[in-house]
Formats: sequence, C-alpha cells, structure tokens
Amino acid sequence: MSKPVTSPPSASEKACAEGRASDAAIPIPGSPPDTAASSEDGLDQQQTLDEAFGFDPLDVSSPVPVDHRPHSMTPAQLDPESNGPERRTGWRGIRQADGLVDPPRLLAELALEAVLPARLARGLRAGHALVVVVLVPSAGWVAPVEAAFRTVGQGRARIVTRATRPRGTVEIERDAEAADRIAAAGPLVAITPDLGFLAPILVCAADHTLTVPPLDARLVRRAVGLWCGRRSRKAVAAQDLSGLDLLDIAAALRAGATPSACLARIRRASRARVGIPTTTDIPSLDQLTGYGEALDWSRRTVADIARVRAGTLSPQSLESIVWFGPPGTGKTTLARATAAAAGVTCVETSVASWFVESNGYLDQVLRQVTAFTERLELAAKRDGTALGYLDELDALPSRARLDDRNASYWQSLVVHVLTCTERLRRLGVVLIAATNFVGRLDPALLRPGRFDRQMLIGPPDEAGRLGILRHHLGQDLREIDLAPAARLSGGRTGADLAGSVRGARARARAAGRAILLDDVLAEIAPAETRCEAELRAVALHEAGHALAAFRLGLRVAEVSIISGANYGGRTIIAFEQTLPDRAGLERRVVGLLAGRAADTVLGCGATAGAAGDLREATRQVAALHASFGLGDTLRAVVDAEQAAALLREDTALAERVEADLRRLQGVAESMVRADRGAIRALVDSLLAKRTLNGDEVGEILDRYRPRIRVRASRSRPGQSAVAPSRSTGSHA
Repeated sequence: MSKPVTSPPSASEKACAEGRASDAAIPIPGSPPDTAASSEDGLDQQQTLDEAFGFDPLDVSSPVPVDHRPHSMTPAQLDPESNGPERRTGWRGIRQADGLVDPPRLLAELALEAVLPARLARGLRAGHALVVVVLVPSAGWVAPVEAAFRTVGQGRARIVTRATRPRGTVEIERDAEAADRIAAAGPLVAITPDLGFLAPILVCAADHTLTVPPLDARLVRRAVGLWCGRRSRKAVAAQDLSGLDLLDIAAALRAGATPSACLARIRRASRARVGIPTTTDIPSLDQLTGYGEALDWSRRTVADIARVRAGTLSPQSLESIVWFGPPGTGKTTLARATAAAAGVTCVETSVASWFVESNGYLDQVLRQVTAFTERLELAAKRDGTALGYLDELDALPSRARLDDRNASYWQSLVVHVLTCTERLRRLGVVLIAATNFVGRLDPALLRPGRFDRQMLIGPPDEAGRLGILRHHLGQDLREIDLAPAARLSGGRTGADLAGSVRGARARARAAGRAILLDDVLAEIAPAETRCEAELRAVALHEAGHALAAFRLGLRVAEVSIISGANYGGRTIIAFEQTLPDRAGLERRVVGLLAGRAADTVLGCGATAGAAGDLREATRQVAALHASFGLGDTLRAVVDAEQAAALLREDTALAERVEADLRRLQGVAESMVRADRGAIRALVDSLLAKRTLNGDEVGEILDRYRPRIRVRASRSRPGQSAVAPSRSTGSHA
C-alpha cells in the first residue's frame, strides 16, 4: 500500500507544535528538548488531515474547523480565549521570529474555516475533479488564502489567482485557457476579489462558490490570542476595524508583542485608514451652525445609516450629494462631522491627489480611482455602508467642454469615475462631493443613482456666524456677548471667521494678555481709514439699493459699509423667485440701479462705484431679450451668461437694452425722490452701526411712507410697467 501523501505543516499545525509541551512538565528555557515528549505530542507524518484538522467524518455540511490546538487537550484547556481551570500556563503563542507562520496566513486560515464545508475539503484532498471559485474581500487576501488552500488540499489542487483584471487578452482566449485547466485531472481552485477578473467559463463551471467574509471583531480577537499565546483582556469593537484589510491587521501582529500592543496598533491603523486626520478637531453635528438645509440633510443621512446598520433599511436607499458654494464655507468640515456622527469609515480623495500620488499617466491615475473605490467597497462590506468624500470635484471636467487635444485622456477618466460611482452606490456607499463651480461638472455625474442631490452651502447668516465664532474661540470669551462681532462679519465664511479668531489670538499674544472682544472686532472689521465724506457716499449708495429692493417686495438680507477686497460696501438681496417673469426681472434691475439713482438724486452725482451694478443690470436685461424670450421676440439666441457679449454684434438688441435700462433707471430715481426721508434714516443708521440686517432695515423703512405713488412710463406691448408698492412691510 502506498504511503499517504503529506504536505508541509499548516499554520495551525505549526501553532500547535510551537505552543505544545508535555502536560506534566513545562519546558525551561535553555534546557535540552524532550524528544520523547515531542514525538508523543507531535503530529505523526502518517496521520491523516482529517485527524490533524479535527474533521468530523460524520459531518458533511459543517465548515472545516482549522484547529489551532493539540488533540490531547480540550478547547477549554488550550484556547487562549478560554478561562477554563485547566488552561495550560507557559503558552508561547505563535512567533514569526521563530519562522513558524506569518500573520496573513493565520488570519486567512481562521477566515477560511468559517466557509469551507468538510465534504468539499475531503474532495479537494481526494483529487476529485471539482471547480471551486473563492471570492475574497480584496486583492490582499489572494496570496494568504492561496497558501491556506494548498495546505487543506495537500498540494493536489491546482490554484488560479487573479488579484487584478487581466490585460492584453480577449474574452475568448481567457475562456479557452480556462477550459484547458478545467479539462485537466484534479481539482481547480480560482481565488479572486472580483468575479469579473476570471474567465466567464470558469465562473459558469464552478461547482462551489465560496465567499470569504471580511475579518470581524470576534475573529481578530481570536487571532490576537493565538498569535500572542494569551487572552486579550480588552474587547475588539467593530469600529476598531473600520477601513482595515487583512494585511493591515496582519501588520499589527508583531513578534513578541502583547495582545494590548497588537490591539493598539490595529486601532491606530484604523484611524489612519478612515481618512479623517487624527489631528483635526472635528465638531459634532450639534455644534455646527450656518449650514441650513445641508446640515438637515446630514442629520437625516446619519439617521438612515443607523437604520442600515440595524438592518431596517436597504443600503441602496441612501442618497449621495454634491455640495457647492464659495470657498471656505465648511464643506469638508461638514462631511467629516457627518462621517464621525454616523460612525462609519470616511475615505477622502480629490482629483488632484490622483495625479500627485501617481506619475500622471492615464493607467496610473485610473488605478488611484480604483484604489479609492476598493477601500470604500471593503468598508461597506464590513460595516454595511461607508462614506466617500471627493473634494474639488470640478477638477474633473465636463466632457461637453473638452477640446480635441485632450478629449481621449479625460473622457476615459470621466467614464471610469462614473463606473466606479455606480459600483459604490450599488453597495450603499454614501458619496459626498464638494465644488465651487457646480456648473462645470459633467451632467452624467449629477443624475440620480450617482449624485442624487445638489445643495448650496453659502456664507452663514448672523446666527450661524455667531455659532462659528463661539466654536473657534473655545473657552475664550465665554461670558462675552459676541453679537457685535457676528453682526459686523456679514458675508464672511467659516474659514474667514476662523482666520479672524487666529488673528485675534495673535494680537493678544503680542500684547501679553488674554484675548479680548476688541481683538476679534479689530480682525473682523478693522478701523476705518476712509474719510467721513467717502463713508457717507458709500452709505447713501447702499441705502438706495436697500430701499428699492424692500419697496419692490425683495428680501434684503444685509446692508454694510464695511469694505472688502473688491467693494466699498454691499447690499445682499435674496432673490427667491427661481423662475421670474419679465416684471420680476425688471424689479431686480431696478434694485441694482437704485444705488446709482441715490448717488444722482441725493448725492454728488453718479460715480464709477456703480460699474458692477451696471454690468449685472445690462446682463439681465440682455438675457431678457436674447435668452429668456421675454422681450419683443421669442428667439433664444445665447445662454444668459453670454447675453451681454452679444450686444457688441447686434446693434438692434443693444438699442432695446439701452432703452430698457434708461426707463428702469428713471423708475429707480423716482423711488429715491419719493423716499428721501427713509434713505437718510438708513444712511445715519449705517454710519452708526456699519452693518444692518434685514430686520433692522425693515424696522427703519416701516416708519416712512413714500410721498407719492411712482409709476413707470407707459410701455410698449411686451414690456412691463414696474411700480413700487405703497405697502411698506412687504417681505418676499
């Protein structure tokens, strides 16, 4: 009778041989080995794998128990996790330094024992003509699982590994090669993280398809105990493994390490992998202010993620979103706070990082996108969902705007991003993207199923600014009312306010004292250097804007004479009518022209300070005629943004626009003449407070009524007559 075929000892057998000693005597370091005891306890070379691994010959359905304990002892006596009274002392565990086993293989064997049926294992060892496809969580699992299968199959199984998608072969050639492998004698095992990496015929011909799950907390705790040779006193939580793959956890198992040291490394690795810097002070969602409906969306999403993890909601029900708005409004902060509140992995990336972390060639950039996708896929498989944050998404251009020179490069990248986005959404990954220019994004990105919503995050209102200042000041100025600072910081973003607080602290350090409110005010609204006459002229101009907008039913959000980089003062008007008719557009234009009207009627005459107002008024009137079909014709010649440029070529259009502008300028001047007292009251209040909010503007103007009812001149057919309402309390 032929001698049974043997194979090199498995990780489990090595663990047993290393940690095993005679029950009667514990080996003393430095003493000669007890050969008799070793022979008695060791695995006999004639011993079958059924006996060595503890397979039950009567059980044909249970998974294979890859036993890491010698058979002369019970599990309660040998497992480091056990508290049994007969647990052996002196357990050395598995030491990589002794050359016995590597951590990836140990983890792979533990994971494999949960999914490998005993009948299938016996078939592999017997050399049956089986085709087995093994789907592993990621490419890092392929080699360790391959080593585990070689041990289980005693070297009889032929193993095919595909960690990445094969290149340079067509599907027919792959099928032909796979057919030859299947036709050969003996079992065939194919290991891959993605079934698409295998030849289609191999997937179709599979007798068994095994899915190895990601490592969970129970399995990792067991592996740490086996590796270190003693029980871990600290529990392993599911969030400790967020973002970690098999190789990440294996890297935490070091020679001679204690269980607590291994677990500490695992937790540090998780924090590094999830994409949230440990040095970043991430506020909670309850601490955030000034985000409006974007914050409401985050709270709803956190609640939905909790339902997904509880199993009461499908992961595919989660939404993805694009946040857009000016720089510095806190889009990244909100994304990180959302991930922290949800307790899921957050992986951050950007288009720029794809190029920085590669050599810029197309295949390398595509691999960066794939790596981002695979990290999120692994986290979603483990935790039920994950969150991916793509910053500055507008760096990925719209295919409609590409020129012929670079179209082939960018089209491939855009299509790959679209494909990966769909893959992640099918797994229930929440994607959040941020951009300053939502109009530059490829329309295919913004459809439902990729990024379902687009939401504006603009500069915060006064209440939001107050909360932001309070957050960045921390324990400083706790008893001080910050309302004056919030009032004067109109139009500032969260990043601006954070910079102002840093500047205030620098002032205090230079003076050798604690920070004061005056330091904050000096950073937010520096002392005026303009003369009184110039300040009054600015206040008059802004008061004209505010009055006309308020009387015409537009909502005035804020009026300020604090200068900025490109302006001497400003009036913020909220246009809430998303689809205005001609009358609505002309009301907006009158509000724009009212500042120049105040300069002309009540000041020293028109100045160059109204140039920006005139440009916007011209663009809107030109769009009325050339883009919206609200003028004398129905023709829509150009987009609204390019309507003003058409005036250089179309003289007839230029004449119509000029006539409308002069007519609406006359309406604005009539309104100013009729409300001189209200405008002067606004000017005095602005000079005293420097900034007024919408409610304060309303309170002042409600005390005055226009002296006469102003009507626009009779208009031609197709035109509208803009007349301010006599009602003084209207807010749209």
